Amino acid sequence: MIRRSFVFILILLMCIYFFDVSYLFKGIRCTYLRGESSAQIDDYDFFFNRSVAAKNPFVVPFGKNYNDSIINDSLDFALKKSKSVAFLVVQNDSIRFEKYWKGWGKTKKANSFSMAKSVMSLLIGCAIDQGIIVNVDQSIFDFLPELQKFNNYDVKIRHLLEMSSGLDWLENYKKPISVTAKSYYDTDLKNLMLSRSFISIPGKYHDYKSGDTQLLGLILERASGKSVSSFASDFLWSKIGAKNDATWTLDDNNGVEKTFCCFNSSARDFSKIGLLLLNRGEFLGRRVVSEKYINWSLSVPELIDI
Repeated sequence: MIRRSFVFILILLMCIYFFDVSYLFKGIRCTYLRGESSAQIDDYDFFFNRSVAAKNPFVVPFGKNYNDSIINDSLDFALKKSKSVAFLVVQNDSIRFEKYWKGWGKTKKANSFSMAKSVMSLLIGCAIDQGIIVNVDQSIFDFLPELQKFNNYDVKIRHLLEMSSGLDWLENYKKPISVTAKSYYDTDLKNLMLSRSFISIPGKYHDYKSGDTQLLGLILERASGKSVSSFASDFLWSKIGAKNDATWTLDDNNGVEKTFCCFNSSARDFSKIGLLLLNRGEFLGRRVVSEKYINWSLSVPELIDI
């Protein structure tokens, strides 16, 4: 019996090594062992994180009609059904409504998940404004020469932003053995990304892929010479009056930011990103991202017809 158990464990370990799925242990710990079946908005405590410093805080004022009681039954039902922990309404640069559930409050952080993709897009706009990226038509191979082209087609930064790069990436949140799960739970995200390839013509098909946004993170790191979190602090987070430091979850200790997800902050500070976009790249009258870039990022991508 002992011998059989030993052989089983040995075979299991060999399979884990051969198929490179050791990240499943982390995934199980972060989900099933805490009674969940998927990633949660507070699971940043299970990972390493890097601070995104808030250096010039601004408090969004309350509106005269500020309220924290939901009187609309349909809204109350929708928020409870979606298991919301924070609901905030900002209108005309002041807070009109604010409510929290399940122990959340004005400063408690939550994982943004894919809202981080919009943060990453804004950071690329900031990088273009700083001149460290030429424009959205610059080749990604200027920064990531390790990647392999598809039939010698060039992939532009715009293709990553528009998610039309043709990257080999299956976006699947249900399969534990997948590139999506591995990118979330594994500890060598940079190597994972640089080992991917392109399998179709860039700019032809839109296909939602977290991998495209993760490549943008690697590009920004190489273009700026600093971590994504440090760049975000200097050129975005501190310029929109964030009151509290955010955190960005890493793949490992001193690793790289998971830029396709995992920007952690409070509802109040997240609302300032909305105000920035509402004001076409300005915050309190100060330009943070060029209006030209904001207008482009909010436009419908024009895919090529080949």
